Amino acid sequence: MFKYSFSKPSLISILTLASALLLGATQASAADNCYIMVHGHGTQGNVGNNALDSWRTANFSEYNGSDFMDDLLSTGDNYALVGYDSTDESGFPYWRDETAGEIARQMIAIKQGNGDGKYHPQAGTQCSANDNFWVVSHSQGAQQMMWIAGNAISGSPYYNTAYTASGAKTVNYQSAMNDILGVFTLGGAITGTEGADRVCNGNWLDALINVAFLGRDCNPSIQWLQTNDSYAVKNYIGSNLAAPFYTMGGYKGFPGLEGASSALINGEDDGYINLASQMSCSGSGKRNIWDDLSTYRTFFGIKYGSPTYTCNNGNKGTPRTYNMASVYTDHDAERNGGINAPDYTGIPNGLSCGNGRNMAGRIDSCTAN
Repeated sequence: MFKYSFSKPSLISILTLASALLLGATQASAADNCYIMVHGHGTQGNVGNNALDSWRTANFSEYNGSDFMDDLLSTGDNYALVGYDSTDESGFPYWRDETAGEIARQMIAIKQGNGDGKYHPQAGTQCSANDNFWVVSHSQGAQQMMWIAGNAISGSPYYNTAYTASGAKTVNYQSAMNDILGVFTLGGAITGTEGADRVCNGNWLDALINVAFLGRDCNPSIQWLQTNDSYAVKNYIGSNLAAPFYTMGGYKGFPGLEGASSALINGEDDGYINLASQMSCSGSGKRNIWDDLSTYRTFFGIKYGSPTYTCNNGNKGTPRTYNMASVYTDHDAERNGGINAPDYTGIPNGLSCGNGRNMAGRIDSCTAN
């Protein structure tokens, strides 16, 4: 049975993002890139083409026909689809064998050159054992990867451990993370989401909104997406990560009426997840930060003065975690590339490669051999 531990990991000495990526590029050979794709919440990715569809379907008509891979892949690039069950119906939180264990086992097989066993519309894009391996994660997928990478080093609190309904199970996270040059997080629920707080622990108004618009129940997968420290993955990992994490956050609300969801979330957000959580800022995942990752004094909602807090690489809630970009995009477009050339805001320690491109394009630019 999973036991709770509330000790917060200490931060390691942090390189700038540019230096970290430069180090990764130096270590990488001229081999092809392999992007291991870890989808987010609400997908039964272990069935059919669901894992692929999670990167190309759209919840809004504005993004119909978009495909994340169109902007991610350059000539010679490959990718591998990881599929696991992140649906509300199954209700598996990030520490379960059905989520973390399944992801880790698929990563190991992919790096052995076995392919992902799934359909690729782009011919010749299955990964080989000689590729340079990167992980691309969205939403809950970022939380999953934080658990895996944070428990892949000997001495971490849940080293190589996942949980089933009957108890602990050994999973080789260390092997899964070997040779991973970096993990990119897009709209990551790294410190949870305020939406889960409202579903599981909200007031009467939250309950009415949930019944009318969301229809969610507080199953374990939603419960462990809350921002409270009792559930935050940062409190269940070691003092180091097995690979560097590069965070990208969205700060645009959803199109149309669903844009009202942002009014229920503190600070800036991508329609689902607080920007502070997406960027793994220190403190609460509901911390009120603007798109430049700073907190200000405000007067009737207008910021003034100098920042009272800045989420730079020295103010992260998780070790070995670096700012990459803050992009004017929403949670849906993050995963399907639906906004081709979004606006962006310069952030402390951010990286300029791929400026003006969407999140997929930024990864392409920053990992070019």
